[in-house]
Amino acid sequence: MKQVLGVFLQDLKSIAKSKAALLIVIGLCILPSLYAWINIKASWNPYAHTGNLPIVVVNNDEGAAYNGRQINVGKQIVQELEQNKDIDWIFSDSWQGNYGLNEGKYYALIEIPNDFSRNIVSLTTENPNKPDIVYRVNEKLNAIASKITNAATLELADKVKSNFVAEVTKEVLKTLNPVGGTLQTDKAKILQLRDTVTQASDDIAQIQGFITKANSNAAALQSYLNSVKNTLPKLNEQITGLQNAVEANKSLILATKQGINSIETNLNNDLIQLQTINQQSQTLLSTLKSLNAAANSGDFAGIINQISAPLSSASDLVGAEIKSLELLNQSYPNQAFTQLISLLNDLQGLITAEETKVNALKTLLDNGASEEAIDSAIDQISELNNQVSGDLSQVFSNFYSLSSDALNNLADNLSGSMDNSDAVLASTRVIIPQLNALTNYGIAGSELSVSEANDLANKLSALQSELNQLSGTMQDLNEKNLAEIINLMQLNPGTVSDFLSSPINVQEIDIYNMGIFGVGLTPFYTVLAIWVGGLLLSSLLSVEHNASEEVGKPKPTMMQAHYGKMLLFLAVSIMQAVIVTLGNKFILGVKPADMLLMLGFAILSALCFTTIIFTLVSIFGNVGKAVVVVIMVFQIAGSGGIYPIQTNPRIFGILQPLWPFTYAMGGFREAIAGPLGSNVIKYSSVLLLFTGVFLFLAVLKKPFHRVTAYMEHKFRESGL
Repeated sequence: MKQVLGVFLQDLKSIAKSKAALLIVIGLCILPSLYAWINIKASWNPYAHTGNLPIVVVNNDEGAAYNGRQINVGKQIVQELEQNKDIDWIFSDSWQGNYGLNEGKYYALIEIPNDFSRNIVSLTTENPNKPDIVYRVNEKLNAIASKITNAATLELADKVKSNFVAEVTKEVLKTLNPVGGTLQTDKAKILQLRDTVTQASDDIAQIQGFITKANSNAAALQSYLNSVKNTLPKLNEQITGLQNAVEANKSLILATKQGINSIETNLNNDLIQLQTINQQSQTLLSTLKSLNAAANSGDFAGIINQISAPLSSASDLVGAEIKSLELLNQSYPNQAFTQLISLLNDLQGLITAEETKVNALKTLLDNGASEEAIDSAIDQISELNNQVSGDLSQVFSNFYSLSSDALNNLADNLSGSMDNSDAVLASTRVIIPQLNALTNYGIAGSELSVSEANDLANKLSALQSELNQLSGTMQDLNEKNLAEIINLMQLNPGTVSDFLSSPINVQEIDIYNMGIFGVGLTPFYTVLAIWVGGLLLSSLLSVEHNASEEVGKPKPTMMQAHYGKMLLFLAVSIMQAVIVTLGNKFILGVKPADMLLMLGFAILSALCFTTIIFTLVSIFGNVGKAVVVVIMVFQIAGSGGIYPIQTNPRIFGILQPLWPFTYAMGGFREAIAGPLGSNVIKYSSVLLLFTGVFLFLAVLKKPFHRVTAYMEHKFRESGL
């Protein structure tokens, strides 16, 4: 140990005696820090300056008529973009825009076609055409810029969609609000009118009784007709009021019919979407089973998430359709609706069970379960998936054979019932003058023939039949139903349209407070700077001990000289690591959760990297330097420093645990974001293991010494 320290002290004295050597060592201490700081600062927050990225917008929209007024959605988009400073929006015509894009003046082009508004408005019709926005990007200028502009385009499309939904909903509710107010005002009259129809039917029955008696007593008939004559004006007034109410209800029934048609359309679309999700899940399960059979778990987590998220959406879709059908079945009970609701409940239970099994599979994977256990879990999910497929088939069968017809019949009957009511009331009004004339005739003539009385009785029977039919149709009209319809019509248009256009608010929470891009890159560039510092040391300083100044003293052995020389490299590397780490905090403004831990990992990384580099260069010479550079290149690409390792080719994921960068960056991330004890122990232990292994590998220096010296000698002889 004394000889090792002696070598180290001799190197320190040599540095102190030579100003040139001292300046070089000082430069070596600072130079790696500049490498890290400049790169981190350059990448600090690039997304804060996207307002300088030029994107050209071309609006060719010709507009369209909607709800009695002319609209131009493309013009509205341009007006919104003029207020948006997130991107440098440039507005131009088609020729100039495409020319500038091809010449590299703009990063991307967004073109709004001439039929954009027409296609937007078509979404409210029975034959909608999905509107398009043309997006062109010049990837040649910058790969990252194309991703940023693409994200801006998707955000623009989402904004147009939500604004359209909000506008349509608002207009519909604005139209229904006045009708709802009228119904609220006339609710008592409407209910009274329903009772009047029933009463009128009862009155006609009484009239028939009197006419029958008139066959035997003309005087009694004459007296009764006098009373009927006084009743007819009231009946005429009631029929007039009933006709007005029927006209008012037509708008309500039309809206209800549209709602029923919407339920049918939504249900059909949702069932198709559920079938697609089920098929995708089966395909992904087959992929999982194949990966598990090949003992390959690299993509398991991503595939499981691809299965789990659509299952949650599928459960929500089924739940929404169940609620819609239950509300419809309460108002218009139908055995087909009841059967479909039961089938959907069973389907939702299976989807929920499948989602639970998928989450359990994810837990098994996280806990490192055996291949057999994972395979069994996948089989269970596949069985549930097959059951879901079977239930979907039953739902499809019920929907297309029963429920769809029931929905169509219900919508048609709603309209038909009001048309029948109109016809009945019109017929009734025609009969009233005849009744009036008949009563006058009876009063004027003291004798009324039996045949005329019978004819009147027949006509009254026909009238009573029609009134009974109208009364039966109106039996479902009660105060509760009217209140629900009025509440639906009187909803606030702004509130409802805002909710339907954007029903979910996403609350983003950064649990580790590393939102700034540069802070996230600090571990990578700091670790890389420490490695580069060690590489510079091996390039500028000799790894061999010069014993010429030690005349008269015991000459250190090869191993003593090796470890003594390594101490100088370790000392300088530690200073490099401390300088770059302190600069990260006090120059760049990185705020680590644990500064002492970050310094600790910086020093530990320096010890580990320098031991690896020094050992390889000392044993293999220039070949060792080449190996160090190759290792650095592999670590830059395959340690997950910038991009997630899962996005790289599979070979990088396999090799990642072999690189010290992986554990050094992990330690820095723990120190910056907030440490977890288990991770800190794991990362530091592996770095110490690397250090110990390469300290031990120094024993190879003696057998390789002659070969390395020979290669170095021949290289110098080459004059290169």
